[in-house]
Amino acid sequence: MIKNELTVRQICVIMCALSASLKLMICPTALAAACANGLWLPVVVNSALSSGAVFVVCLLCSRTPKGFFALLSSAFGKVAMRVAAGLFALYFVLSAVIPMTEQQTMVHEVFYDTIPSILTFLPFFLLSLYAGAKGLTNAGRTAEICLPVFAVCMLFLVVMSLSECDFANLLPVFGRPAARVMAGGASSLFRFDEGALMLIFSGKFRYRRGDAAKIAASTAAGGLIVAAVCVIFYAVYGALAPTQYFAISKIALFFPAINLIGRTDIIAVYALDMVMIFALVLRVQAASYCLRVLFDKAYMPAFSVGINAVLLTVTLLLNNKFADVQRVGGAVMCVAAAIFSYVMPLVAWLAHSVGAMRAKREGSREKI
Repeated sequence: MIKNELTVRQICVIMCALSASLKLMICPTALAAACANGLWLPVVVNSALSSGAVFVVCLLCSRTPKGFFALLSSAFGKVAMRVAAGLFALYFVLSAVIPMTEQQTMVHEVFYDTIPSILTFLPFFLLSLYAGAKGLTNAGRTAEICLPVFAVCMLFLVVMSLSECDFANLLPVFGRPAARVMAGGASSLFRFDEGALMLIFSGKFRYRRGDAAKIAASTAAGGLIVAAVCVIFYAVYGALAPTQYFAISKIALFFPAINLIGRTDIIAVYALDMVMIFALVLRVQAASYCLRVLFDKAYMPAFSVGINAVLLTVTLLLNNKFADVQRVGGAVMCVAAAIFSYVMPLVAWLAHSVGAMRAKREGSREKI
């Protein structure tokens, strides 16, 4: 039987390293186009919102050992629980589409630009198929392996890029109109959906005092890492930043020693890309878990097969439509992320309250 237990340490790593890695592909470029030198402001604001949503879910975990779906079942019945599980499964599948197309394009542009992009990306589905057939415990263990890789690669790339930074490009700090910054934040909100993941993790770990602060702080730390990359990215490229896709692969491009020793930064980018892939696979694992709740069956690899078949079909249909996916998909997913990451935590608290009242009434009847 596949277990879905996690430790607080594993959740912290997922919220910090894995979540941050997916934001490092296109997010800096998109925000540079929307907010120019104020690109880091939406990241800070959205990270604060996401950390708040995670904190709200963690506080609920301190009140009850039940997970999100168990709370829905206790308060509103199994039908409501299964409807929510189906919707969450659909959300996680859809939330994988945009980073999946970004990953496909990045792998092609950075590593294999002479091979058709669809061929370079197909091996991803072999890993996704295997990982999707595993439980959330597997995701936690994978995250722990990814942490040192993420930390070393990010340190390596940041150190290499600092020598070419011109931080005057970021001045004036608050020179951009607030409306423009807010629009940039709204357009990137779907990338900050850690609240939805935390709902799936609820009930899957043993809560101890202070864990809410630890997990929320880890989420904020991941956001600050993304904000720091945005600052460095714009400091290096200035007004050219909106034309430079996949910022994390280009911030160290002008390191002086590269002329002598070659593109050593590519090694770090390649290793970091593996972390991004595992972060993307986490969406498949979360969707598989939701399908398990929906059908109330012992975990079956068939769930992973179905999810990956859908994603493969989407990949084939959307091949060479990167710009359309970013524009249309981003607009749709911003609304979806707002619902599943920021509204659903409040629904979870409502379910907890309703369930507690029902249990209290039933206890009173038994005494009578």
